[in-house]
Amino acid sequence: MNILKIQMSWTSHNHKTMLLNLTNGSCQIPLANDRVVLTYIYSLAFSAGLPANLLSLWGLYQLGRSGGGGCQLVYILNLLLSDLLQLLTLPLWILYLQGDHHWPYGSVTCQLVGYVFYVNLYASVIFLCLIALDRCLAIVYPLSSRGVRKVRVAAFSGMVVWTLIFLFCLTGLYPSVFEPQRELCLEQYPVSTRYAYFKIATVALGFLMPCSILGYTSGRIGLTLRNSPSVTDHERRRIVATLVVITVIFIVIFGPYHLVVGYRFVTLLLTESEKDQCLVEVSLYLYYRICYGLTSLNTLLDPLFYIFLCNDARQELRRSLLCPCRGHRVHQGSRVPSFPKSRLNRSADV
Repeated sequence: MNILKIQMSWTSHNHKTMLLNLTNGSCQIPLANDRVVLTYIYSLAFSAGLPANLLSLWGLYQLGRSGGGGCQLVYILNLLLSDLLQLLTLPLWILYLQGDHHWPYGSVTCQLVGYVFYVNLYASVIFLCLIALDRCLAIVYPLSSRGVRKVRVAAFSGMVVWTLIFLFCLTGLYPSVFEPQRELCLEQYPVSTRYAYFKIATVALGFLMPCSILGYTSGRIGLTLRNSPSVTDHERRRIVATLVVITVIFIVIFGPYHLVVGYRFVTLLLTESEKDQCLVEVSLYLYYRICYGLTSLNTLLDPLFYIFLCNDARQELRRSLLCPCRGHRVHQGSRVPSFPKSRLNRSADV
């Protein structure tokens, strides 16, 4: 099914609205409406996320030097690298918004930062799932999972994730990332059928399935901890609360964007009338753009919930900042009481 049955022509109007000439009228997309909100969101993400992620990387480095971390270290490192890639593109997006959606940096740069956005978004989602799966295996199946919970397996999994996500985004975005006639970047008006199907696929594969995985792993970890007499009530509450917060943040940050994406593109696919398509685009534009911008806040939450709530990394970071020359291992006396044959003292720190 084609989204657009009648040929449409688009012109730019002072770079603030996109004027769509219809058969029986016109349709204007208010491009400038998102400028203030997204500028604040991107500025917050960049100014707070960049130092937080760099500090987290330093903590991971110190943890790795001390011999700790294991698979968790590999997954979190990939997560932070993904965040840093997106953070470095945010100044360009701020300038793009301040220029009323005018991209002056050329097609190659637009394609690069466009791919970085999508690759970071879904790399973050997948690595969150891998971290949750790793915690689930370590706590629920401590003995039988030893063969797969190895650093080399985690490193190989990371390479596979990056390759698959890059190929998926490449096939879905190319060649619609940049429109030279209107100098729009990562925006397409009118939306092509191929791009609409790609976006619907991202909702199913990049949000609904990961939500199911996070829900399942959190539930299994919660049940195991509740039935384990060797874990104190305090530690049990801390671990369960952390898992709940992580799941809630995942839904709050990524959920609104994917819900709006699903509704927008399914509606456009099912709508035949030009006028109705115009109403959909105009009515959803600001909501879509705000939810789109909110996904960048995962660069703030990843180091917060996966580094500073991790005892090993937090203690190594504190030690390295207080006395960089030491680099001693974290004492195990402050960790969780022993979980029989499960090494919960390392695996429970999510």
